[in-house]
Amino acid sequence: MPRIEYTLSFENYLEMTVSRREKPKYKAAVISALSGFSLIAVGYTYLQIWPDTRTMIGGMFLASGLLATGLALVMAFLAKPKSSRPDVKTLRSEYERFHSDKRAIEFDENGWRVFWYEGEDLRPWPCVIAIYDQETLLVFSTETTHYWFPKEALEREGQLASIRKLAETALTNRELLFAVAMHPSAAVYVAANLVHNWRRNFKRTLLCYAAATLLAYWLWFADWNSDPQASPWLLALIPFFYIFCECLYYLRNYFFTDWSKSAETVEIRSDCICYKTERVHWIARYKRLEKLRETPWAFLLYFEPKTFHLIPKRGFSKEQMMQFRKLVSSPA
Repeated sequence: MPRIEYTLSFENYLEMTVSRREKPKYKAAVISALSGFSLIAVGYTYLQIWPDTRTMIGGMFLASGLLATGLALVMAFLAKPKSSRPDVKTLRSEYERFHSDKRAIEFDENGWRVFWYEGEDLRPWPCVIAIYDQETLLVFSTETTHYWFPKEALEREGQLASIRKLAETALTNRELLFAVAMHPSAAVYVAANLVHNWRRNFKRTLLCYAAATLLAYWLWFADWNSDPQASPWLLALIPFFYIFCECLYYLRNYFFTDWSKSAETVEIRSDCICYKTERVHWIARYKRLEKLRETPWAFLLYFEPKTFHLIPKRGFSKEQMMQFRKLVSSPA
């Protein structure tokens, strides 16, 4: 049984934390939107109280508010994910406290054993659910834990290829039934996210849409002495306009997603679905499936309550679709 001793470097730790808490930053867009709404309210109030005096001032407030609100929409659409990783000093402190100790790994065809501090952890190969092949690290993931191994130490002992092969074999050592294309069309992506949002947050979304629609109606009928500027039938289009804006948001996410980093196909196996990219190879077992939702164009698989795996239907034959429904509806 080979034994490799190693110590994670600070550079390894930086790579371990490079993508944690990565979210789009909407702070500037929110500030701009709130400023715009405030200016619109001030301008509208000014014109209602002093309709015949200095209308230019009220108009300037309204124009500035509309400009700030429009700018907020642009900034929100262009916002990109940024990591909220702590500063280097905090990261070094975390590294020295929790990850700078000497460690060792032993492995054979049955599993691996990791030693650190005064403890050890023994895992069989079948518990591996993901392999991350990073720049300086080889990472094995189980249902509960990530195991980080520096490639340099494994290469120095001539064991990198061996341990990677054992892990890959553990992931693929199950019957392959068929494979289907993963990349969805823009329409399928938008429809899937609409279904996800409305079914998961139905009450909250409905209340928000109702409040926004009532606000629009109030603004429309606020001045009862003036004639409507357009047909009242246009008011019926306001809820559909909000849904259109929601679709635009999902469309923006679709085109901002780097699909080259996603799996091109998904393998449907006897007890799991399997994905593989240049850097990652992982599986999701059917027994972990919490919920299945199906649209006319895609399957939405929920292995976690808040996120879903989107598998377009266009790559399935009729027989494969029936077989897949049976697999996910009665997981072993």
